[in-house]
Amino acid sequence: MAKKENTRTTLGSTVTTSRDPAIQAYMDARAASSQQQTNWDIASDISGQILQAGSAQREAVQLDEDNKRKELESYENQFSNNINKITENAGSLGEEYFGIATEEAKKMQEEYMIAVKNEDKEAQQKLKMKLQGLSTGVGSLKESLNIAAELKNDEELSSGRTDQEKLISATCTDPANITYKDGEWVWNNPKYNSEDPKSKEFFTQKDLDNSLGMIESETFMKIREFENSMNESGMGFIDGTNAAEFNVERIKTSIGDQFITQDNIMSLMHDDTRGAGASRTFVNDLRGYLDSVPNIYSTFGIDVDGDGIDGNSPQDKKAIVQAIINKEDGNYNYEASKNILAEYLTMHAEQKFYGKHPSGKSLQERKTMQPEAGQTQKEFIQQGGIVGMVNYGTGRFNESTGRFETMSDKDIAEILSEGDK
Repeated sequence: MAKKENTRTTLGSTVTTSRDPAIQAYMDARAASSQQQTNWDIASDISGQILQAGSAQREAVQLDEDNKRKELESYENQFSNNINKITENAGSLGEEYFGIATEEAKKMQEEYMIAVKNEDKEAQQKLKMKLQGLSTGVGSLKESLNIAAELKNDEELSSGRTDQEKLISATCTDPANITYKDGEWVWNNPKYNSEDPKSKEFFTQKDLDNSLGMIESETFMKIREFENSMNESGMGFIDGTNAAEFNVERIKTSIGDQFITQDNIMSLMHDDTRGAGASRTFVNDLRGYLDSVPNIYSTFGIDVDGDGIDGNSPQDKKAIVQAIINKEDGNYNYEASKNILAEYLTMHAEQKFYGKHPSGKSLQERKTMQPEAGQTQKEFIQQGGIVGMVNYGTGRFNESTGRFETMSDKDIAEILSEGDK
């Protein structure tokens, strides 16, 4: 076997070796394989770095969510503690409030005496009005705090209150945050951000009052009465005595127009609207409901994971849920949320209309069931059938025999001829 000479450099000196071509080919292959392995290692490292970055991002998101949850819990705990103190005062304001009020009154009295001394009638009149305003403000403040305590103690506050509203109620029931500014009782906002034009430095009594969103009990009662009326109407449709079918679009429009407003939608979503229990609220049922509707996530146009596809990832779906149930979310749209809530309530109204059958058949199965020849209406209904949904086609119900039967060709021809006339 012929050999070829090879030259290699070692530590600056040139060495000539003689090597079998087959051995050289083997060595070259080893070198190429080694280089390929190195390339795979690099690709693996890059892939690992991407996975680590994704994992780090998920951990950061989870940490942020945990911190927000803890912060929200602290608001709720603070609010509960504040309400306990207000309740202990038996309707009276605590010493902290009266201390500030007394200090403000002293300042005004001193200014008034100076105005009297200077015979400044205009200043005297203004100071009298300020003192009157301070007195009125104390009474108004007392009323707002007592209302907050009453609503909290009677468990009438809605679960649909936003994080911001919970911050406000916790802040404005804590005397440590209160101050008297420009003739008004206000509270220092602990989350004030001077760089954010939407951030408020002080919360007002109006902010406190607006933060105390109540459970919409009266609307809940109307919705439950509406559902029960559906049950009564449906019984007639099932046994054939009522020809009116459940019209989904008409009922949905009626529910949206009658019951859902911008003021009550958060309570309808978060509270026990239908009396089915706290675990069966719209919010708790929403993910399951959305998952049951094909391609619904893609219709919201929300892509938060940056893959260019709307609503396809867990992050996208989570963002979509927030856009529906949180009016402070940047993607929240009242009309879209109203539409989904109306669909949800319509679905339950339809279930009430047709009722749950002991046969275990789904509503769709029951709607498409057809009676067999010789069956009575009672037998058909006991199987899960709905008489009002029967498509008679080549069959009919014989009033004299009380049974369904197959029509003859002659009967069909007669019916068709009657239709032509």
